[in-house]
Amino acid sequence: MRLKYSWNYDLTQAYRSLCGCTALLLFLCSFPALAQKSGTQSKPNVILVTIDTLRPDHLGCYGYKFIQTPHIDRLALEGARFVTVVAQVPLTFPSTCSILTGTYPMFHKVRDNMRYRLDDSKTTLAEILKPNGYQTGAFVGSYVLDSRFGLGQGFDTYYDHFNRAKNSDGFLNLSQVERRGEEVVNHAIQWIGNVSPQAPFFAWIHLFDPHDPYDPPAPFKSQYKSNPYDGEIAYVDQQMGRLFSFLNSRKLYERTIVVFTSDHGESFGEHQEFKHGYFIYDTTLLVPLLIKPARQVFKNVVVAEQVRLVDIAPTVLQMLELPKGPDMQGVSLLGLLMGTQKELQLDAYSETVYPTQFGASSLRSLRQLRAKFIEAPRPELYNLVQDSKEATNIYAQNQALANQLKNRLGKVANSFADKGPQKNPQLTKSSEELKRLRSLGYVGGSVRPGPAEPGSSSLPDPKDRLEIFELLSEAGRNAATGRCRQAERQFLEAIQKAPGISAAYFLLGRCYFDEQRFDEAYNAFQELLKLSPQSAEGQFYLAACEFYLKRLDSAETGFRRVLSINPSFFHAHKYLGLIYESKGQLQQALQEHRKVAELSPLDEEAHFRAGFLLARLSRFAEAISHFQKAIEINPSNASAHQNLGLAYLRTNQNDLAQKEMARACKLDSKFCSKN
Repeated sequence: MRLKYSWNYDLTQAYRSLCGCTALLLFLCSFPALAQKSGTQSKPNVILVTIDTLRPDHLGCYGYKFIQTPHIDRLALEGARFVTVVAQVPLTFPSTCSILTGTYPMFHKVRDNMRYRLDDSKTTLAEILKPNGYQTGAFVGSYVLDSRFGLGQGFDTYYDHFNRAKNSDGFLNLSQVERRGEEVVNHAIQWIGNVSPQAPFFAWIHLFDPHDPYDPPAPFKSQYKSNPYDGEIAYVDQQMGRLFSFLNSRKLYERTIVVFTSDHGESFGEHQEFKHGYFIYDTTLLVPLLIKPARQVFKNVVVAEQVRLVDIAPTVLQMLELPKGPDMQGVSLLGLLMGTQKELQLDAYSETVYPTQFGASSLRSLRQLRAKFIEAPRPELYNLVQDSKEATNIYAQNQALANQLKNRLGKVANSFADKGPQKNPQLTKSSEELKRLRSLGYVGGSVRPGPAEPGSSSLPDPKDRLEIFELLSEAGRNAATGRCRQAERQFLEAIQKAPGISAAYFLLGRCYFDEQRFDEAYNAFQELLKLSPQSAEGQFYLAACEFYLKRLDSAETGFRRVLSINPSFFHAHKYLGLIYESKGQLQQALQEHRKVAELSPLDEEAHFRAGFLLARLSRFAEAISHFQKAIEINPSNASAHQNLGLAYLRTNQNDLAQKEMARACKLDSKFCSKN
């Protein structure tokens, strides 16, 4: 009897979506309660809480009168509140990298949410604490911070398990890329409750709720009906109360340093910007920072001095009597907290390269406590004492001060840049990963932006491309969530108004591709490649269109071209495997699918296809391991259970064969008649 191996996937559907510290340490020694010496009591626990998109001026402890945030306000009373805290990037992923590494974006090299991964060579706070005896856990509320993008370094546990299945229509919904704060805090509490009491812990908790779209749960939805953003913040405060109550119930609160901050702020029409990421005004750069010490070493402290997010990690380390990380570029703020230093006079560097995705120049700024300079094609200078809202650009009237700050900006950017060897700046996120990020409202084309050097850029000023930014942002979210017809009109409108933006052609092509309009998609990707000939993703989709248009020889050449640009582009190997299968070249097909499994070990389809081909080649023992891996990745894969059972039969493992076939039958009745 000949055994038939089945592949229970619609391949077209499956692939259509591819796409000054020494002095401070002396002061610390005078306060032994901050960190107990080894051999007496364990060092304090540390909890770092980052709330996405949280403006400080929407918290009660910062003077806001229209919201109740008692639990967050309590932190300020029991520790310290920093009045002026500057983010280095108004986007979640690069800003969080700055928080956890204590370095600037030109050093850690993560410049926006879309095109980057934190390299393993960069050292996170968790990587420093772990070898010093800390148990480490991270719990994040947004796919932007998925561990696959590099932030999992140093964490024993990293809770980022976002649902990767699509809706029945093949598109995403927000539950697949973000989760409520309650779920995040639940997992954090569970982990803290299970860690060993013999060693301290470091927990990073990230809540995404205040990020748009603002939709707080009951009762906050009705209580803050006129301002749902505030409702999200009130809900976050409730979750903080749950966390603190748990810590108190376990007698952990007094023994835990709590750092509470945000990655960036939010704009509500100031400078005509809504949301964040495009400009670098204070509405999106200023964030809260509260630090509660262990054992009440300081209490109800207000620090007016300007500080930066890069200063958090060095501060935590000094509070624990641990040396500052060798690459850390921020400074410890402990002297300000203890009153041993009155001022640090810190310059705050910030940047955004996000406007380059919309055909505009990148931006960078230098902020001092009294003045702020923004480097742009049309530079800006603001007197922050008289003009805290940055409403009046005084650049023309104050050339001397502007030039002084510009020169200082250049020196800061140069001195903190990573001087190490440049790595291949190729695409680091898959098409599916980028699509998930677009569903959150972030737009990215097929090429990575250049460095943040607005002074040397010939691109338009972002102030002149704001309409295009808003149009493409809305269109990108529409496309990612299944409203492609509406998105197509918006992409075409953007192309008409501002020709030459590669992101518009790329996203338009993706819409056509997702709708299986491959001729139109092919034309869009051709236009993209005229603008960006070395775009690996553009080349990939051009070849994929030819694949579905049955031009297999041209498609094969195209996928090989993709791999010449980016050898790690595993989706190209996947399609090459399908092409070789269709030609009956099974050995070549097997080689390609195994390459996919090597580059993407959790790719269920790659392991299934490799097992399927090995079985066809009568290499059953090897096939078994691949089917087992596919089942490990997805225990509900009925086809994998069925084919594993058949492979067991061919290797005379009858008991195992019956077990797998029974499981296949239970999962899918169509396999029952075959068992």
